[in-house]
Amino acid sequence: MARSRPLRTIAELERGDHVCCLYETEEERRAVVTPFLRQGLERGEKVLYIVDTHTAEDILNHLRDDGLDAEPLLARGQLAILTHDEAYMREGLFDPDDMIALLRAETDQALVEGYSALRITGEMSWTLRGLLGSERLIEYETRVNELFRGGSCLAICQYDRRAFGPAMLLDVLCTHPIAVVGTEVYDNFYYLSPSNLLGHEPAEARLGNWVEQLAEHRRAQDTLRGAEEELESRAERRAQGAKRYGLTLRELAVLRLVADGKSDRDIATVLSISALTAHKHLANIRKKMGAASRTEAGVRALREGLLD
Repeated sequence: MARSRPLRTIAELERGDHVCCLYETEEERRAVVTPFLRQGLERGEKVLYIVDTHTAEDILNHLRDDGLDAEPLLARGQLAILTHDEAYMREGLFDPDDMIALLRAETDQALVEGYSALRITGEMSWTLRGLLGSERLIEYETRVNELFRGGSCLAICQYDRRAFGPAMLLDVLCTHPIAVVGTEVYDNFYYLSPSNLLGHEPAEARLGNWVEQLAEHRRAQDTLRGAEEELESRAERRAQGAKRYGLTLRELAVLRLVADGKSDRDIATVLSISALTAHKHLANIRKKMGAASRTEAGVRALREGLLD
């Protein structure tokens, strides 16, 4: 399901989200991963962490530092911490089919156990050691999107920008619908669907995506420019009208409230002035505009664009 608004924080992630986290410091990694873990545990989801450069004790300490005692959750199985050998390399090599089957089985089991979802995060640095099958990483990251889409699983794949080369990270970006860079969360317009990335012409698909993003950027620029021009036009109309009648900014504020149907007492309350002062402002407005009544002044101000 498409979101109605862009993502802003890790807390807004939902079931079905597949996220890459590109970080450069340990502080950035913890700022993303720790709240991701904690939120899942507090929401009644099952949480699976796959360690590589860190240990299980490191992860528990991160949660303790964040004020959450995870030991009981680990003991009862809501939190599970596996090594890369126990997850990605179960059969002595990395096989995308095997890993996707494991995630599907773990998701189904989490639901059977009464959890609302399976939340996963994995440290991907194990792929840098030349382990058998690790060259199929991008194939896996692409295909696993089919598992996440519309399912009860969400995941963050952790990539250390100090360790991974730019060519690999470009491919990683293409395989994740959501990207976290440092601690900023982005809806990833560089993402390519599995059918495109694993098709016969992935380069053509990537080029087509980039061209479409250029066109979308131009459309957004045109929309923004139009909005800016409209705001400038309204500001100019207000300025000309105020100058024509000799109205002050406070009198324009009073006119806006008149047009909104506010009484003298209401106007005094909103502007934190006395009712007598509000009455004096209205008298000055009527005189300057040559209006017989406050209603006539408000209607004319709206008609002439003084209050746009």
